[in-house]
Amino acid sequence: MKMEVLQQNARPGLFGRRLGRHLDMVSQSILQVSKGDRLSLAVTRLTCMRQDRERTVMIEPEAAFSASYKLKDVEEHEFWLDGRMRYARGFAAGTVSAADLSEDPRSRIRGPYDGVQFYMRKEALDNLAYERGASSVSTLRALPDNPDPVLGSMCAFLLSAPPELAQTNQLFVDQFALGLLTYFAEGYGGMHLPPLPANGRLASWQERRAKEIMHSRLAARLTIADIARECGLTPSYFAKAFRRSTGTSPHQYLTHIRVQEAKNLLSSSTLPLADIALICGFGDQSYFTRVFAHCVGTSPGAWRRSMLQ
Repeated sequence: MKMEVLQQNARPGLFGRRLGRHLDMVSQSILQVSKGDRLSLAVTRLTCMRQDRERTVMIEPEAAFSASYKLKDVEEHEFWLDGRMRYARGFAAGTVSAADLSEDPRSRIRGPYDGVQFYMRKEALDNLAYERGASSVSTLRALPDNPDPVLGSMCAFLLSAPPELAQTNQLFVDQFALGLLTYFAEGYGGMHLPPLPANGRLASWQERRAKEIMHSRLAARLTIADIARECGLTPSYFAKAFRRSTGTSPHQYLTHIRVQEAKNLLSSSTLPLADIALICGFGDQSYFTRVFAHCVGTSPGAWRRSMLQ
């Protein structure tokens, strides 16, 4: 699976193909998300069946963090920061390691490897902290013997999600990326986001405006930032306030109204399923069929036939 929002980046970081070449492993780009013209988060799967590798070479320092989730046990990982060995040990599947890419991290991994790397620009975490009035993240700390089933579930989703998801549900991609950044900032960076106030809901005009935008731009590539801007809010606050106000997340709400519009077109027109998929913002017929069946319990074609009986 490959969800990609940003194809090019002015200054490539240590992710994707570059990461694979650096570690001498096979790399698969899973997710790249940008804010404006700056990449903020990238996810790469790394695999290798060889038993031994050389120590990695020095890389150009950059203001970013790298965190790795182990899909399988790691026999031994030797790790240096700024020329000093920090550890030489094995890792169990389901555990996490983290590094600051400004501190000359170097590695030597023995044995087969299968894992997921999360690349996060410090700028993206700083922006998240600023938006919520929290202190910035200075480092990521992972306890190497502690499994992280929550991050494991996120990895499982990323590795199984359909490739067209980024093209058909930008709101979901934005919200998932925001959730990942928040999870790392809080769980590994020690950032304590102040809770929303007890009345931290959208104002009535903000909720109305947000829903109007989603209804009127049903087939558009909407982002959380687009809607939040119209409501005068930051993306992270808007996402939480929308759920608190409506009981559902923005992407779930958008999916619901897309399915409802699809039902209207299925029952009132003879348009082909492929055309309905495009009109309702699903991108293509196969993705439309999967989402519709998940929400309704039957395929669009079967549902249309049942309406004619």
